[in-house]
Amino acid sequence: MARFKYAVNTNSLQGLSPPEVAALCARLGYDGIEWGLPAADSLSKPIVQEMAKATSNEGLEVVGYINAGHLWKFDLMKRYSEIVASAEGRLLRVAHPWLAYNFDESLHQRDSFMDLFKQTREGLEALQPLGKEFGVRYVLEMHGASLTASAPACRYLMDGLDAESVGVIFDPANGIKEGFLRPRHATEVLGPYLAYVHAKNLIVFYAGKMLENPRRADWESRVVPLECGMIDWVEVYFALNCVGYEGWISVEEFFREDRESQLTRGLAFLKACEAAAPAGPEEPFTTFND
Repeated sequence: MARFKYAVNTNSLQGLSPPEVAALCARLGYDGIEWGLPAADSLSKPIVQEMAKATSNEGLEVVGYINAGHLWKFDLMKRYSEIVASAEGRLLRVAHPWLAYNFDESLHQRDSFMDLFKQTREGLEALQPLGKEFGVRYVLEMHGASLTASAPACRYLMDGLDAESVGVIFDPANGIKEGFLRPRHATEVLGPYLAYVHAKNLIVFYAGKMLENPRRADWESRVVPLECGMIDWVEVYFALNCVGYEGWISVEEFFREDRESQLTRGLAFLKACEAAAPAGPEEPFTTFND
């Protein structure tokens, strides 16, 4: 049995019905689907059940459901949990607090990191019994501008909580913008809270815009094909090997155009990186900590 299974994140497949999404993923050789949910006021049990049925009809698996609301809003979380559980969903990505994407947002941020940390920790603690009731694990994505931008922040937030109830989506490319830690060390820090992996890639570049008073460079980021960005996916698989991870790799974002070609190319690239990755640390070992 393969150690890794590959899925498609549907947030980048707008305009397709659930049966069309499932047929596309199956035809291109993927193993499962990470389903993006509609807005809360449009969400219902039949919608999620249609997603689950379309997936199983193509012989695929549901990785989980994403785009749920703020995790500290208990009544909202209960509604999402009931709906997802009606389709036997087991993973639900919930929204973390947004901090600041840039200096301007930070300048106008009212709450401190520790204020939002306390709110989020209390929210996660309240979700643990709800998760046991509905059989759902609540996951947060490592994402720039959020409370969970880095692996250490995620572990600091979740340490001591039940890893069967809460977890983290490891998104190494998001660390290019904020929160980067070498992939091996990130996976080691996440430990039992590593739920699954997002696969995309990013570049950061100077786009010719200058900020004023005083004059200084402004930097931008862009999603690029998996093999073209700043994250080395052979290194990511090496990191996953180091911690013995087995599970889902879900691709996202890089295939907004030319879907079939990009998804086919991306899957082949990830499998090549998987095959090339070292199984673990190799001699000669470094001596700088001796």
